[in-house]
Amino acid sequence: MLAELRTHVARRLGLPQEEVFDGRPLSAVLVASPDAINSIDLLDAFAGALADVGVDDDVELPTMTLDHTAEDVVSALGKQLATTSS
Repeated sequence: MLAELRTHVARRLGLPQEEVFDGRPLSAVLVASPDAINSIDLLDAFAGALADVGVDDDVELPTMTLDHTAEDVVSALGKQLATTSS
């Protein structure tokens, strides 16, 4: 399910998945994205992707800075999902 989440995040940001999840900070993803203008757009991409995969009611978006990576966000979400499914 996290793979599907990554796919939806990348689609919503208008970037290839490899570019979003290659370890660059979220600030660099934001600069590269043709669709995201600010950090709210990044938040919206993750929130929308959670809705796309049907887990938006099961998790809360973690608080992270633009120095974190998209994979940091997905990992934090994965930990929450593991806790809710236990």
